[in-house]
Amino acid sequence: MTNWKIKDTQLRSILDRNNDPDNEKISVFNTKKELIPYLQNTPHFISLPRVIISKMQEATTFHTFNKTLDKVWDFADENLIWIEF
Repeated sequence: MTNWKIKDTQLRSILDRNNDPDNEKISVFNTKKELIPYLQNTPHFISLPRVIISKMQEATTFHTFNKTLDKVWDFADENLIWIEF
């Protein structure tokens, strides 16, 4: 069993709040608008590689956005950050 060091309660809520499966472009745009500043200003994500943020900023589709989000999840796992469901 993993001993998580940090419990993040905001990331998932940002994703849920901005998800609109009927409007991909607006959903990605709104999610990025809220998620990127969160990742850049939250202490446990502050060392997230800048290339991930850059790729996330470029994303315009669910596919490209989710590829970068997978990297955020990998970072969280490596740094023992539990992303609450």
